[in-house]
Amino acid sequence: MSQPAARRFEVKVEEGPGHGDLYELEQTIYYHVIDIHTQEIVMTFECEMSASLSKSTGQWEDFQYGGVREVTITPDEQSALVKYYGGKEEIVHLPK
Repeated sequence: MSQPAARRFEVKVEEGPGHGDLYELEQTIYYHVIDIHTQEIVMTFECEMSASLSKSTGQWEDFQYGGVREVTITPDEQSALVKYYGGKEEIVHLPK
């Protein structure tokens, strides 16, 4: 029985620092595709998040997201499946 091939890529999610003013929050979320063997980032996708501060509860609300929602590596490790807010999906080929 053959052994499964070792994984080459993984996706790491990084939340950038929040910014905005007193009543608004903006944040970029990064989806890094990393070569496991070299630990190099081979591509990055972004999501933009914003929210507003509720005057009645003091909590963040009205979250809005744009850009990338999810990135996964395909089982053959040849591509990344990128899903966007709004329903769009695309396949992006990974470096060989």
